[in-house]
Amino acid sequence: MSTPFHLDLDEDRGLLTLYGELDEPVTIELRETILKASHELTSDLAVDLAHVTFMPSPAIGVLAAAQTQARDQGATLTFVAPAGTVAGRLLTICALDHIESLD
Repeated sequence: MSTPFHLDLDEDRGLLTLYGELDEPVTIELRETILKASHELTSDLAVDLAHVTFMPSPAIGVLAAAQTQARDQGATLTFVAPAGTVAGRLLTICALDHIESLD
């Protein structure tokens, strides 16, 4: 059974936590949420992907583009993806910078 997409944004901590499937229809919401949460990619933001169960190439593209744009504007977009998770495996394969935990 699939897990529907939902998210939690902790603005005080600069942490966006994603849950479920980041399927293609979700990519627009994902892009807009990252832009809003990071003040148009000018503020640092951590994106916790530990609870993501599906992440196809359109979602990876959104994440990669946002990370590059943030870096170009002097901000840091940090992906948190523990080893062994769907996101951890995919970010490693795609050579996208990420960390395993915020601790």
